[in-house]
Amino acid sequence: MIRRLTARLQSGPLWWGQCLLCRQNCTGQPLICRQCRDELPRLERPCPLCAFPLAVEDAHCGRCQRRPPPWQRLRVLADFVPPYTRLVHDLKYQHRALNGRLLGQLLAEAVEPPWPEAILPVPLHWWRQLRRGYNQAGEIARGLADRLAIPVDNRVLRRVRATAAQTHLNRRQRRRNLRGAFALGAMNYRHVALLDDVITTGATMAELTRLLHTAGVERVEVWAPCRTLEH
Repeated sequence: MIRRLTARLQSGPLWWGQCLLCRQNCTGQPLICRQCRDELPRLERPCPLCAFPLAVEDAHCGRCQRRPPPWQRLRVLADFVPPYTRLVHDLKYQHRALNGRLLGQLLAEAVEPPWPEAILPVPLHWWRQLRRGYNQAGEIARGLADRLAIPVDNRVLRRVRATAAQTHLNRRQRRRNLRGAFALGAMNYRHVALLDDVITTGATMAELTRLLHTAGVERVEVWAPCRTLEH
């Protein structure tokens, strides 16, 4: 109960005018100071399907040309490196829900049209969300909604089976672990963005993309602050 109450207080407008990274005052630039923002790592010339850095703009990497992923576009801010590692870790395990608002606002500056009809946060199983107090992807979505006029829909995706933690699983084990883990609610979207905190092997997003395509969604984008996709 206390954990959920703390998370809810942090996810609201509560903010004391300090940068979430360096703790210096930044009342004119909410949540992050200009110096920390300028020093954030960014991906240069990423492949639009996997975010692998390339030598030229708007090119697809060789791997995605040979075997493209099921989604139609992927957008992330950077590799999973500091300070993003601390922001995401503290969001998930230290109840720093405001970190999600910051990550969402930063991501909103990186995505571009054509805009999806809705943002769909990757769901947690109800028991894990009850224990954590909130869904970290949902908190990032709130930051996106602060900046973009795109609705966040938390009703479409449901995690109907609790899965083992995937941190130490390889790509094949993750696919097996996720089989039958998700279900879809009623919808009539044709273009959506799936949102998570970090893209690793892409197994979760691939499973959800296939479900959405089967349900009639024509275009699925994958959005996340960071990626650790192997190439």
